[in-house]
Amino acid sequence: MMLSVIIPAYNVERTLARCIESVLMQEVPDMEIILVDDGSTDATPYVADRYVPRPDVRVLHKANGGLSDARNEGLRYAKGRYVTFVDSDDYLMPGTYAPLLEMMTRHPDYDVVEFSFDRDTPKGRVTTRLPEREYTDMADYWLNGGGFGHAYAWNKIYRRQLFESVAFAKGRLFEDVYVMGDLWPHVRRLRSTSRGTYRYTYNPSGITVTADQRGWRDLLQGHLRIVRDHDLAAHTAFPHYYAHLLNIQLMTYCCSASDADLLLPVMPYHHTWKLCLLQLLGLRRLCLLVRGGRTILEKMGRK
Repeated sequence: MMLSVIIPAYNVERTLARCIESVLMQEVPDMEIILVDDGSTDATPYVADRYVPRPDVRVLHKANGGLSDARNEGLRYAKGRYVTFVDSDDYLMPGTYAPLLEMMTRHPDYDVVEFSFDRDTPKGRVTTRLPEREYTDMADYWLNGGGFGHAYAWNKIYRRQLFESVAFAKGRLFEDVYVMGDLWPHVRRLRSTSRGTYRYTYNPSGITVTADQRGWRDLLQGHLRIVRDHDLAAHTAFPHYYAHLLNIQLMTYCCSASDADLLLPVMPYHHTWKLCLLQLLGLRRLCLLVRGGRTILEKMGRK
């Protein structure tokens, strides 16, 4: 078996068939789809069961445990040399997987191939075309290659053996960040490419839209865990990443207004206006300032 495609599904009766069909259209003859119904309460189980007669589709039904648990369940059944993930409200453009698998076959040392993607947003489609580049240093990929900005599980094909000692973190939101950091020690070489397109669709009830205090805190803690575990603060490219972390910290505090969520260590960077204010005001006062300004803007918008 060449490729296992794991599709977790929860209450996606309207989009599931489109997702599955986009995978079946891929020109990969030796491929299996593992569809994990995560305790759906709508018609998702019935949509999934339509594909049971197909020999290349395995349908699993389980009690609701969340996205990470569903992905881990799919991994337990995966038989492919390589594995990838598709969220059930998204889909693939034709001809995405075949050239990526050919690339991995020609280069046996590629443990991960990361490919390009489109994001549908309320303001239109945003396309991210990744460069043709190889990385043997995951810190270089994360910082100089901007990996922290597209730390998604779904736009990558992985050597399945990577997940023999790594699993998705249950009970966490933005779980992809956690698993990316856990995979680092096992990745010999990562290739990014402009080939292929994953189509991420806007979901008004999705975590990236509805993230609350817990979601932003989980995201910040995931990034800080990577900084700590891989000593990223020692890298020359870290300041740019730190500015990204500050934005996550500000969103976390805006949602919670709790000093317990002041998690980001203050470091001496000045290359953005927010970082300059951080040096002048300190973390708590900057968070209060941003939260107050956001509250005023929200009130003005309601008038």
